[in-house]
Amino acid sequence: MIVCNVRVLRAPLTGVQRYTLEILKRLPATVRTVQPPDAIRGSFGHVWEQALLPLLARGHLLWSPAGTGPINFANQIVTVHDIAPLDCPEGYSPAFRRWYGYLWRRLLPRARALIAVSEFTKKRLIEKFGIAADSIYVTPLGVDHDRFFPQAPAKVQALRRKLALPENFAVFVGALSARKNIVRLLEAWRQCEQAGCHLVIAGGGGPSHVLAGTGRPALPPNTLLLGRIDDADLPTLLTAARVFVYPSLYEGFGLPPLEAMACGTPCLVANGTALPEVTGDAAVHVDPVDVSDIARGLSKLIGDTTFHQQLRAKGLQHAASFTWDNTSAKTYAVLSRYAR
Repeated sequence: MIVCNVRVLRAPLTGVQRYTLEILKRLPATVRTVQPPDAIRGSFGHVWEQALLPLLARGHLLWSPAGTGPINFANQIVTVHDIAPLDCPEGYSPAFRRWYGYLWRRLLPRARALIAVSEFTKKRLIEKFGIAADSIYVTPLGVDHDRFFPQAPAKVQALRRKLALPENFAVFVGALSARKNIVRLLEAWRQCEQAGCHLVIAGGGGPSHVLAGTGRPALPPNTLLLGRIDDADLPTLLTAARVFVYPSLYEGFGLPPLEAMACGTPCLVANGTALPEVTGDAAVHVDPVDVSDIARGLSKLIGDTTFHQQLRAKGLQHAASFTWDNTSAKTYAVLSRYAR
């Protein structure tokens, strides 16, 4: 039997939780899930995972889909989305970095196999932990095409009224952490000088998190901070935007640009880590530490109508090749191989 460690589902919905839910929806009913009781959260969840989960999974193959798992349980497959706390420590507390450094150095080499969500993440696992390449299986993430597609104009107009959105805007959606490069994006927007176009930033944390450690500079003109939006509104927000901008310094995969492409919105992304692998030639790639390069990319994508339409068509076609059915099938193939 395959047992899935779903402790991660106790946390708010982010990309890792979405990945776990999408895969589980498509796995056979014989795959059993285990999670801690409602009362066990935070650091106590780690204790449950290390001390009690091995007892619950004894005699079975354990799949841990969120990058953590019990160190002293060898019959285990672990999905690793990234190793950002080690590669890009800004924005993580020292305690958080120490814990994951300790955990991964003991957990990942001992697991029977690893699932990486990109070739980039696989490469970093080999380089950082010396793990054999043939024990790491790459299964790219998928797009929920039942949710992410160009939304109807009436729905777009309703969201404009609900969120007081401008008619013409570039949008960033994501967690407002240091590695998302928000400060340079704001500096680039100041240089961009796109008359009649706004920059909209949507993500958890609010303005104080966006500007943390920057001396609280004044926002550029035509900038709107939405804060966290309802997940149900995300496809419509992406459809409403003229462009999607994602100059992140570090991504183990980078699902938001694909979701934007599926909604018919051309994308600008950073030219490093997993983003070029994921977006291919269907996005504008810029140097994330070069403010002027970000500004130039935004100006071209917003201002050049022909280029904008070409990239929109490319993005729709590119995103269509990423499905959760494919991700689930590849994942289950790995799990079945080791569950024999």
